Amino acid sequence: MPMRGESAAKGASASTTVTRPKPASHGAFFGAQYLMGLQIFVRLATFSMNMLVIYIAGRKAFGVASVRFELLLSTILFLSREGMRNALLRVNVSSSSNSSPRSRLNKRPLEQEQRIINAALIPIAAGMAMAGCLYWMYASRSAQSPESLSNKSAPYYRLSLIVYIVAAWVELCVEPLFVLSRAHVLFKLQAKCEGIAVSCRCAAVVATLLLGHYFTIAEADNNPLRLLAFAAGQMAYAVAIVAAFVRYMASELDYPIWMCYMPRKIARSDAGLENSYIGRSLGSLAATFVGQSLIKHFLTQGDSMVMAKFATTDEMGIFAFVSNYGSIPARVIFLPLEEASRAVFSKTAAAVNSQDLAKRPAADDKANARDARQVLTVLGKLQLLLGAILTVFGTLYSPILASLARQTDAAVGQALAAYCLYLPLMGLNGFLEAFVHSVASRSQLVRINTWMVGFTVVYMVLAVYVLHRLGLGSAGIIFANMLNMGLRIIYCRVFIAAWFARLGIAGPQLSAMLPHPAVIGTCLGSGAVIVAISAAFSHLQNSTVFQLLMLALGGALGTAVLASIWLYEQPFIRSVRRLRSGNLGSIKTS
Repeated sequence: MPMRGESAAKGASASTTVTRPKPASHGAFFGAQYLMGLQIFVRLATFSMNMLVIYIAGRKAFGVASVRFELLLSTILFLSREGMRNALLRVNVSSSSNSSPRSRLNKRPLEQEQRIINAALIPIAAGMAMAGCLYWMYASRSAQSPESLSNKSAPYYRLSLIVYIVAAWVELCVEPLFVLSRAHVLFKLQAKCEGIAVSCRCAAVVATLLLGHYFTIAEADNNPLRLLAFAAGQMAYAVAIVAAFVRYMASELDYPIWMCYMPRKIARSDAGLENSYIGRSLGSLAATFVGQSLIKHFLTQGDSMVMAKFATTDEMGIFAFVSNYGSIPARVIFLPLEEASRAVFSKTAAAVNSQDLAKRPAADDKANARDARQVLTVLGKLQLLLGAILTVFGTLYSPILASLARQTDAAVGQALAAYCLYLPLMGLNGFLEAFVHSVASRSQLVRINTWMVGFTVVYMVLAVYVLHRLGLGSAGIIFANMLNMGLRIIYCRVFIAAWFARLGIAGPQLSAMLPHPAVIGTCLGSGAVIVAISAAFSHLQNSTVFQLLMLALGGALGTAVLASIWLYEQPFIRSVRRLRSGNLGSIKTS
């Protein structure tokens, strides 16, 4: 066996009596609980750190770091590794797991593992080249920006920029270990490593800010280390995550850890691998995904690009506050579900799109497709339930939450309310695109990229218009994002319907995803009560006691909504449990 620990335990527990054995990816939703636990910890730690950061460093510095520096970081990381990560999801390491046992000292990675390692080394080299180019671009642009060069407005800007770029490259060095852990569904190990890294980042940011505050006794907006603190935190995160993966993956691998950083040509074998490092098919697929990741980067980071170019530092601060706090549901719930569903859908694509059709009955194609349809239906209903709750409670309580966070500007409450409307669309689009990108052929991916270019152009033009011409600030950027997400959802819906029609079966139906009428009624009734009480006591809106009482009312009404879900959505709840256990064949939503 190439791996020990979790993967071995999962393999040992597999039943020998089932007709269609469940691949490891069907346990991905069980492993997603570790990613959810990680995201809860990350968001709580980040929330606490950001509150302290805004208090010590000020909202403007927080906005510059969260928009400009994070845009730089995400550009290096996303463009270097995202396309390769998506391509490597389609490599089935289990197909090479039946090799004869070898002693640990003489072992080397098996063929499929070595192919993953070879491919995962490419982002490290690509990231180094990209880091140099981006530094030159940022440095040349900052030379024309008095804000970036002024020691008073942005001290240590150039040094912070360099540290951020180096930290991005250090983080890329974890890629071979990360993709191996994901290939073997080691979500618990990933959660542990990332949790350690996040803790180190929070500690480094806060310690650096306190150091600057202590030695200068400065006000929040004048802390000289306010930008350098974010850079120090990112470097601490990068070093910690590499060290953690090295430490824990060493106990999972049957070969020395240094072999994960040694490329080796793979000889032609019975598995059909070419005499090359990664193989022509994987290389071609990776190139397609890299092109797609470029488009996706503009789609996901387009708002930050527009803000960095056209927004003031105060508008950046508002946007950073809203995107960090408003995205808590997306990070805690949507992202782990998207990661788990991508793993399941990728293996479904590998089965359905297999070229060896003579050895596999067509019935297996339809069975795999039905499994995918069931997963799509359950996730769709989950997103709609969460969306109903966010739409009612999130929009109505946004001004109160902003006020309790000491953000009394009306623009903050408006932007936070808009983000609550945006979140359901983000979650719905996330798992739909996970399916589309997992099952699409190379030619289809090229066509998808073409459509994404069109969506990108529409979004960027609209975002610049609402920010630069209409002056709608962060709320305008979020509304432009909502239109963008709507276009992407429509495209995914059309693609999915055509994919299932090709197999001769019906695709997921919207009617099966809709919440029970009683649940919808409870949400609407709760919203009406909140609006009525807020209107009746509008003169007390700024009272802390009244705000706390409104939060207590919201908690009671939220409990009523959850109770209605428990009473009227029992088939759906059972489906979620079966999905978590990997029993896809018995999932029903109504």
